[in-house]
Amino acid sequence: MNPPVRRSPLAHRDAIEAPDSLLRQAERPFEAKLILRAEAEVAAKAAEALELELPEACRFTEGSGIFFGWLSPDEFLITGAEGTEEALTAKLAEALGDAHYLISNVTDYYTTIAYGGPKAREALMKLSTLDLHSRGFQQGDLKGSVFMHANAWIAQRTGEDAEGGPSFNLIVRWSFADYLWGALAHSGREWGLPEQKLVGGERLVI
Repeated sequence: MNPPVRRSPLAHRDAIEAPDSLLRQAERPFEAKLILRAEAEVAAKAAEALELELPEACRFTEGSGIFFGWLSPDEFLITGAEGTEEALTAKLAEALGDAHYLISNVTDYYTTIAYGGPKAREALMKLSTLDLHSRGFQQGDLKGSVFMHANAWIAQRTGEDAEGGPSFNLIVRWSFADYLWGALAHSGREWGLPEQKLVGGERLVI
């Protein structure tokens, strides 16, 4: 019997890119992902243990490959490099001691789609009612929204760049990953992003 093989939600998808790098789309598989449920005072200790600042509402902080994002007043998303979820959990448990908190390992429940390029913001605006204009959504922002019919968190990782454009991470549940992948590609068709047929056969209409 062959040993089990770990597969990411979008293992069947290759990275795609539009001409002149106007849009870029790729999965970031197997990133460590933890949900921390804790009051702000405890969350601040967790951030300090990771050598980060506690983010403000709807924002994130990051450094040394670790991302610490605010999801709600008592819910935070922590991501790190592949295979680091156990080490991150142990580090947080040591720092928080007997404080009241809950850490859930959601590494295999979510995946991350990196989406960027000079036309990325325009393409994303087609899919959500979230205000993604550069005046209202900037580097360091993290918000939840519905993209067509897929719920996801979106984080702006880099600022405006005339050459490379801003870059975004969309963190989505496994069950919606292929749908969101196809929706993002469909939204970028006018700039040359190749169409991606959904494995479930759904039709995409924007």
